This record gives sequence, C-alpha cells and structure tokens, in this order.
Amino acid sequence: MDARHHWMTLLVNGNTSTQSNFDFRTGRETAIATALVSEGDRAACSALNRQRAKGIQEAARQAPSRQSFTPDVWAALVAKRSREWGVPLIRLDGLGLGRDPDDHLISQYMQPLKTGAEASPFADGDWQVVYKLFPLHSSGGLGKTFEIDRYPDDQGFEMTVRDAVLIETMEKLIVLHDAGAHPTELVGIDDQGDYLVVKQPLAYPYKNLDEDRLIALERIRAVPCRARFRRVVWILWEHDQAWVLSDLHPGNIMRDASDEPTIIDALLSPLPPALIQSDRLLIQDVEDARALREGRSRPSRDVFAEIPDDEL
Repeated sequence: MDARHHWMTLLVNGNTSTQSNFDFRTGRETAIATALVSEGDRAACSALNRQRAKGIQEAARQAPSRQSFTPDVWAALVAKRSREWGVPLIRLDGLGLGRDPDDHLISQYMQPLKTGAEASPFADGDWQVVYKLFPLHSSGGLGKTFEIDRYPDDQGFEMTVRDAVLIETMEKLIVLHDAGAHPTELVGIDDQGDYLVVKQPLAYPYKNLDEDRLIALERIRAVPCRARFRRVVWILWEHDQAWVLSDLHPGNIMRDASDEPTIIDALLSPLPPALIQSDRLLIQDVEDARALREGRSRPSRDVFAEIPDDEL
C-alpha cells in the first residue's frame, strides 16, 4: 500500500481527526499532510514549530564550530545533540533525495522547483506538499535577513541584506506562519547536519500580482509603511512586537489549494523599539499594525498633525 492510498484509507475510515498525522516520507509527526490545511492544522503546526525550534536552537547552541570537524564527526555530533533535545533527524534518502556527480541535490520522485536565494525546494506530487532544504553553511549562514539603520539628518532608514543565522531563519518562518502566511512546518535537520528541512503545502501561481499581493498582505494584517525606506516595505505586528516585511517579489506571492492568495516567503526583521520611536510615521504604522492584529480599529488622528509646522 503506497502512502497516498494509506492516507485515503484513513479518510474513508474517519480516523484522522483522532490521530496525529504521520509523514510517511520523514517518519515524523506532521501538521501538514496535504495541500489543504485547516485552522486546526495551522494551530497544531504552530505548536510543532515552537517545540522543534526550541530543540534545534538548544542543539545548535551546544555544538562547536562545524569548521573544527570532519564531515563524519560533525554528522555524529549533530545526531547526538539532536537526540538529546528531541530534534527530528531526517534522512534525505527517505525523501528520495541524493546528489548528482556535481554534488547538486536530485530526487528520485519529487519535482525540483526553482532554487531561491535561501533554499532548494522539491514538490511531492503524491502528497501535494513541498519540502524546502535550507543549507547549514559552515560559516553559520542560513537564509537571508536584513539590518535596519537610520540615515543621518533624518533621511529615512537603510536596509542592508545579509546572511541570516539559524535562529533568525526559524524565527522568520514561525512568525510568517503564525501571522497567517502560507503554512510552514519546521520538520527537522537532516542526519548529516547539512540542511534545515521545512515543509509547506503545494502552492500555485498568482493570477494578478498586484491584486493578489494586496489580498495576501490583508491575510497577515500587514500595513504599508509610510516611513522613508529605500524599498517598499510593510509593517506587521506578531508575537507581541513589530516587524518589517519586504521582498514580496513574484516568486513569493502564490495561491493556496483554496485558490486564495498567500505569501510563501519574504524577508522579515524585527523593529527595535528605539528605532520605532525615532520616526513619527513609523510609530503610527506600528500602532495601525498592532490594532489590526488585535482586532481593533486603527487609531483616529488629527489630519493637521500629519503636516509639518512650516507648511501650516
């Protein structure tokens, strides 16, 4: 019996509501079993993400620099630390993944998708999900994030893209998931310590980029940022703090299995409170984003307060 037939049998028998979903590719519990994800599935995924992120963070914290070890010793160390902290170790051959003569990832039965700046994605047509592999570089880089600094002379804010570290990438994935973007599950680390493995439902192309982007932003309750940045950004309130959201290019806006626009990835960085307080418009944008997240009306403001004194 193949995995899809087993899953359909569970559906027919009505057993899935009382059992944890099981990923037959990884051998681990999962909250994302198909392309359709319910609100209950999303909540279960949030719980799994918190649990696994904690374990991965602690295991990584205790591991010395990868550059100090040969690959086999490093893999053994990763396995030991991961077992101690309950981190799922994923065998890549269980996902049908291997390497070609040029050391590129290939799959026996999954469809490779376009590799992005952060991860290598593979679509599992049987289960209608996508596995993303984020390389754990020896230097510690994993994915991308950005630093935010204020330009001198009140000329707005500067954003500098840089390599993220493991905890920053996990944090971004968790925040986007919890905010209402495309469901994203932290699956674990591969057993050689080369990749962070992440899972999402299969998504489909957008229909109208501008319209779909706006709807996808509404789903995560993000507001356009009026403060002066050198790129288009949005403000999001999640996990009791403000975030700057960027990089919503065509590859990051898609549609889910319900044909609803969704954000499958983005650049995300927390906004320090001191930076927020340095700009009146940024203060207001954060207030608006927080009100949206908490289900309140946006604060009413004096329209004349938006106009500099020398223009009144």
